[in-house]
Amino acid sequence: MIVFPLTAALIALVCAAFVGWDAWRRPRPERVAWTVAFAVFAIAAGAEVIGSAVGWNAMLARVYYLTGAVLVVGILALGELYLLFPDRMPAIVPGLALLVTAISATVVWSAPIDQSRLQAEGWGAIERGPVLIALAAAINAGGTLVLAGGALFSAWKLRSAGGSRDRAVGCILIALGTVIVAAGGTLTRFGHREYLYLAMAAGIAVIFLGVLMTRSSWGARRRRRAEAASRSTATASPAARLIPLPERSGNGRVDEGIAYVVGNLLPLAAGEIAEACRLWSASPIAGDALRRDQARDVWDLRLLLDGDAREQFDRLPLSLQAQIAELYRDVWSRSPLDVAHARHA
Repeated sequence: MIVFPLTAALIALVCAAFVGWDAWRRPRPERVAWTVAFAVFAIAAGAEVIGSAVGWNAMLARVYYLTGAVLVVGILALGELYLLFPDRMPAIVPGLALLVTAISATVVWSAPIDQSRLQAEGWGAIERGPVLIALAAAINAGGTLVLAGGALFSAWKLRSAGGSRDRAVGCILIALGTVIVAAGGTLTRFGHREYLYLAMAAGIAVIFLGVLMTRSSWGARRRRRAEAASRSTATASPAARLIPLPERSGNGRVDEGIAYVVGNLLPLAAGEIAEACRLWSASPIAGDALRRDQARDVWDLRLLLDGDAREQFDRLPLSLQAQIAELYRDVWSRSPLDVAHARHA
């Protein structure tokens, strides 16, 4: 039945386009990895559609097996690792991912195919030797463990720290979608291979919904971006963009220093934040450990941030956290009354 793989391919294409556009506008490694994963899944399901519609050949069988049976779960897991450890992943990881992809392609393309079974069984005609079985099992088992375990750990960490409920639910959905995709292979034992795509289409849709919900509460992020944009000029340098505008509430003054950190700094990439801190004269941080006074400043500022902003703050390197905390303490938290007293002292 062609409808299931076709549905899976269309869902995966929509996922790839949406997350890819998000990655293009605000690049992050996990978004790039998930875009590639959704695109790879669409290729796998598309190969099944073509094979079922016009007949299988050796290339279609190998394309499906490489993308759908070997690589896709591993690439999704790579995105999850970047989400879990945003500033701790070694620079060599993309190169290792490409190396594993090249090895997988070599093994799949070297596997013999039983031509007498090809038209009837499609990719099932690939003769899976010990190396190919071990490779597919390692990538899929390891990837499933990372996706499900990492997503559940993220959900627990977010909720125990008082973080965003939407992000916690999103992490749980990623774990659930991973289990659904992994169950697809089990469903084929009931005698209908199309069950694989029924499970995979549902699983990839659930994962996609989870990815959407981990985007730091959509509405809150849009509001922060709009506030940041309203305080900046489109063509100015980082120094000119970061011009604070006082915020007022209906009951009077709010903490303008916190509003400035949340609206003008946290939406930026880490490199932009570092440049902004340098231009604001933040002290350089030597080494990878903070002094006790710097640690206290970081913790004090962290306690003043709400759930979503605190999570963004926690993702930054400690050196950037310390520079922001120093600027908040010495510059942005000073009230006009403090400044007036200092001038007359």
